[in-house]
Amino acid sequence: MNEPSTKELAKLLAPFLAVTALVAFTAVVLFLRFASPTMTGSPSIVTFDVLRYANAQRAVASAFLKSGADHVSANEALLNLSERTRNAIAESAGPNTLVVLKQSVVQGATRDITEEVLTKLGLPTSVPTADAVAYTLDVAPTQMFGPPPARKPAKLPGEDSVKSGEVLP
Repeated sequence: MNEPSTKELAKLLAPFLAVTALVAFTAVVLFLRFASPTMTGSPSIVTFDVLRYANAQRAVASAFLKSGADHVSANEALLNLSERTRNAIAESAGPNTLVVLKQSVVQGATRDITEEVLTKLGLPTSVPTADAVAYTLDVAPTQMFGPPPARKPAKLPGEDSVKSGEVLP
């Protein structure tokens, strides 16, 4: 029996090795493409409204400016607030979760944890916030093609009464 040499064996097995590597690479790419996010470890995303949080803090802090207000409960609500906020956000968001500011641009529907966090912190939930979408569309349009959106300059107070060419004192 004449056994093939190592070079002849490598030439004989090279196509099989190349096909095996190609099939393995394709299988890995398909798995990563079609696997669910929990299987691949991708984080889920929740939003937190920082403006609403700041306004809730201001609402509680305004108790110090009012005479006859309950200063003790306001003091307790604001005591160690930053540390308690981090814990409340982490608890509300859950593990392996990315917390995004609500004022940023996020594609798709995300769960808003602001109300839950404010309730856990004992802060008021009926405070105003800003509409991030209106601001984003007005200031930073994301259209790549076509004409830019028409922008109206902001009117100054009392501008309606000023006639063209008139100088204000």
